[in-house]
Amino acid sequence: MKKVLHLRNLVLALVACPVLVFGQTKTVKNAQQVWFGYMTTTKLNNQYSLWNDFHYVPNGFFIARTGLTRNFTNGNFTAGYSFLLIPVNSSITTLKRVEHRPWAQAIFTVPLSKSVLFIQRSRYEARFRQNVKDTVVTDGYVFTNRVRFFICLKKTFMTNKETYFKPFVSVGDEVLINFGKNITYNTFDQNRIFFTVGVQRKNISYQIGYMNRFVQTGTTQYTLNHTILFWVTHNFSWQRKTK
Repeated sequence: MKKVLHLRNLVLALVACPVLVFGQTKTVKNAQQVWFGYMTTTKLNNQYSLWNDFHYVPNGFFIARTGLTRNFTNGNFTAGYSFLLIPVNSSITTLKRVEHRPWAQAIFTVPLSKSVLFIQRSRYEARFRQNVKDTVVTDGYVFTNRVRFFICLKKTFMTNKETYFKPFVSVGDEVLINFGKNITYNTFDQNRIFFTVGVQRKNISYQIGYMNRFVQTGTTQYTLNHTILFWVTHNFSWQRKTK
């Protein structure tokens, strides 16, 4: 039953983006990006771990995110804080404003087979962004809310072999929705579809891939970012190893 519910959510998330923007007269601009990401998890004990990740897109944004995770059998819950430098708009990428972002998320993992894993993540973000007037960053902050719904399928190869590297592929989609009194025209924020290939080596994995990032930048203005991904995921443990 749980697998059926997760698959239902998969279908709903995939159709959410077209429904939200259907019927609008859109102006779409294409752009190219490179996205570097470094994600870490530090295990404190069987129940708790530390979450840290860093992302950098040249001529785009920088994110430093941290949090404390409570682990469960088939998932986890994390709450933390993010610091961002983010462009004011897509046409002036050199002008960036600071954003403070408390956040919380829940992740559920469902093994569909020995080598295929389904991942679902729901994240809430409280966004405090510096005010901007006439393309100038001013004092004070504007507050908005955002929710994100992420789904992913990951296929690992050579699971039955003792190999130095275990290759894998992953495909997923994430929908980002704004809400709150300061949101007027851009309830839909963006949609991210991605495909990556990678290798797992003990406690570290390397991924390269492509992301199609469709972002609303105005009332009917959108940017379609063709993004190349370079991501590294590193897992640590503070627990002492027992014989």
